[in-house]
Amino acid sequence: MDVLITAGATRNPVDAVRVLTANASGRTGVRVGGALARAARRVHVLGSPEAALRAQAAGLSAEVYGDTRDLMRRMERHIRANPTAAVVHSAAVGDYESADGEAGKLPSGRAELILRLTPTPKIADHVRGWGCTGTYVTFKAAAPETTDEDLLAIATRQRERTGCDLVFANVLGRLGAGVWLVGEEVTRFDEREEAIAALIERIAAG
Repeated sequence: MDVLITAGATRNPVDAVRVLTANASGRTGVRVGGALARAARRVHVLGSPEAALRAQAAGLSAEVYGDTRDLMRRMERHIRANPTAAVVHSAAVGDYESADGEAGKLPSGRAELILRLTPTPKIADHVRGWGCTGTYVTFKAAAPETTDEDLLAIATRQRERTGCDLVFANVLGRLGAGVWLVGEEVTRFDEREEAIAALIERIAAG
């Protein structure tokens, strides 16, 4: 079984030197990939520069992506060429990009800087449309004030919208408060480590 894993965070340019990004190292995605490789699965990682280095250090095939649209292009190309592969979409994808397309460097020293942003495509919503027939996993990290009840509802809507098989859902800043695996069956884990182990087992069995 082939597995495509996205890991890390996109870097959406504001100008030639500044980017919008998220605090995501790609550790979870690379860990899942390493475990699946040891289970004799062929794993390819699409990672941010940091995540790709982690993947290569773990002996995995890795390819670096840049901004949200670059990740989307690379995912589509890989999935169309490998439609039966499992897809683990754990990357933190930027929801917004600069609307002004600054080619140079914005001047520093301004009393105020206002950025105009527009939404990026929802990559997760396109995966099935690209022909993916394998096991498809998405991730959801909700805002810190999200309750368990709301998190479950958010993850359920994401599963329905994307057509994925499983959503790995947690609340930012509350990693000890539990992780949900939301699929045809819903399971709550007290510890993130337990949820990751269960996720790996589900994908390997897929």
